Amino acid sequence: MMILADRAGGDTLESLRFWRDNRSKFGTFVEARAYLSDDDAIVDGRRFASTVSGPQYAWPQSPKLVLVDENGDELWLTACCCGYGGTAPGGTEDILIEEGFVDTPEDAARLVADHLVLVLHKGAAQPVEAVPVEVRGNDRDRDTLERWLERLWHEPRIHTDKAMRAASRWLRKSDPLDGAPDGVHGDEHAA
Repeated sequence: MMILADRAGGDTLESLRFWRDNRSKFGTFVEARAYLSDDDAIVDGRRFASTVSGPQYAWPQSPKLVLVDENGDELWLTACCCGYGGTAPGGTEDILIEEGFVDTPEDAARLVADHLVLVLHKGAAQPVEAVPVEVRGNDRDRDTLERWLERLWHEPRIHTDKAMRAASRWLRKSDPLDGAPDGVHGDEHAA
């Protein structure tokens, strides 16, 4: 599997340029994953160490738009995202239209602006996964939370302060995080 990631540093035009310059290295894109938060992309297992400021200052970074072709190769763009209206989501809209994931600019604008996480499969009538902006600041869907926490326990390399703060924010309204190695919820392991 090949992964190409831009180093746009928040510059949407640079992400779009990287996509256009590297498009020919991929087959037909069959899946698009757009994120607003770094945490959501990290939970999906997509992260890399940014060394823009030098190798001694490496820090975890994640793509905000992932395009997957029929061979499983991935193009990661760091400055095209979703979850609001603006320049960065506008870049995502342009790519989704040009790659054939949506038919109209109106559909693209609605999908991109209205979701914190958006997963599209080419040819599917509806998104495969879509977390609406209304959940911002609230508990997420229980399945998403459990997937998130399961990955935190089983992939120690994503135990970042930011990820743990986000998890604990969600948990305040649900089960306590007990550190049990087999699972994530205290009441599942009660003696």
